[in-house]
Amino acid sequence: MTKSSLTLTLILLLIPLAIFAGDDGYQVKFKIHGLKDTTCLVANYYGNGTYITDTLVVDGKGQAIFRALADQPRGVYILVISDKIYFDFVLNNDLKFTMETDKNDPVGQMKISGSLDNKEFYAYMRYNQEKFKRIQELQQQLKRIEENGDSVVAINEQIAELNNEIIEYKLNIAKERPFSFLAMLINAMKEPVIREIPTLSNGRKDSTYAYRFYKEHYWEDMNLADSRLIRTPVFHTKLKKYFDQVVVQNPDSIFKEAVILIEKAHPDPEMFKYIVWFITYHYESSEIMGFDKVFIDIVDRYYVTGEATWITGPVLENILKKANRIRPLLLGSQAPNLIMMDTTEQLVSLYNVKAFITILLFWDPDCGHCEKEIQHLKDLYDNYKEKYELEIFAVCSDTSMAKMKQHIIKKKMNWVNVNGPRTLTGDYHELYDIQTNPVIYILDRDKRILAKRLQSDQVEKFITNYVKRELGDILKE
Repeated sequence: MTKSSLTLTLILLLIPLAIFAGDDGYQVKFKIHGLKDTTCLVANYYGNGTYITDTLVVDGKGQAIFRALADQPRGVYILVISDKIYFDFVLNNDLKFTMETDKNDPVGQMKISGSLDNKEFYAYMRYNQEKFKRIQELQQQLKRIEENGDSVVAINEQIAELNNEIIEYKLNIAKERPFSFLAMLINAMKEPVIREIPTLSNGRKDSTYAYRFYKEHYWEDMNLADSRLIRTPVFHTKLKKYFDQVVVQNPDSIFKEAVILIEKAHPDPEMFKYIVWFITYHYESSEIMGFDKVFIDIVDRYYVTGEATWITGPVLENILKKANRIRPLLLGSQAPNLIMMDTTEQLVSLYNVKAFITILLFWDPDCGHCEKEIQHLKDLYDNYKEKYELEIFAVCSDTSMAKMKQHIIKKKMNWVNVNGPRTLTGDYHELYDIQTNPVIYILDRDKRILAKRLQSDQVEKFITNYVKRELGDILKE
């Protein structure tokens, strides 16, 4: 199962069909001054990407019509004139409307009839443009003036006032038109504002209050069972930030929060599908050690049980296979045993290696990166073999014993060396999920997995920290 497989699956599920709607569907008429006798694209946001929905023919008067069925997914769409010229529009409750503008200033010259959603959307964008332009002017003034305390304070106060005006403007929209598309979009962009940190009984400020408040209110006023959110440029970013920066960064906490969000989205099948997919792929492809446990937990809860109904056949089979392949390799699990032939053609068992710490190395004689990693490990081994009761169990991928021995002598690899293909314990690629070389695992004295897929320059720091944590003052110099 490659990292791109789940993404490819999702994209295939999203490819739209070319359709033409009747009178009951959407009919959006565009008139673009300065444009004629060409084609434009209609695209839609989806998560962190955009996807082509349709191609429109622009006539000699700059007119084009986008037609779609009434059940066309709602959200923010894009009319793409060229790589650098495009503008957004909203598909929501208004089925028939007109948008007229100029190619050289699409937002500024936009005129809309027949769509309250789009009128509000463009009024909002123009308001933001005006305020941000003023803020940028003030920021430029700050750069030009000398360090005059009064002037700096006055300009900063103006900037703060403008930012407050923007916030109030957005909050008023959400309050006055709570069920509008724009209110939904504003609530998705809204950040929790911590007004005051309470004081504890001991007279100190509550140091954890800000975090707890922020996390508790992060999804406030958002309906996670509203799939329109997926087709906006904001939801994916908000979702990613929540799991990367807000949730406590350990696998069990992440999984707990993921289930809470997924279940809130459950009433909307598309939103449910999207969040399950996001969590699955985000942690299947995570480079943070140990986070593959989240992937396995999600697979067990939603794929094994059949709740992820959109994934079937070979794709589902590959996801389940990958989960089962890496399940025995979770941090804290006992590493699978390896019984392989050494350079003297004797069988050697990983479990029989007596060491406080064992570095398990998978390498290839023809791998340039392996040579650099082996040199780092050689220096580490010579320095810490006795001090930390360290051993290296190196598995060579090449079937040639002669080539393996040649590299062992050349690199002075004076640790346990075995040949991976000559084994009694099965294909090590499957046992240790080895797709490329080199790969490094670190095991404790009972051969439980302490760390995996580290770079050699990370190994020393990890080992020294582990030893200090386990042995305390015993090994202090």
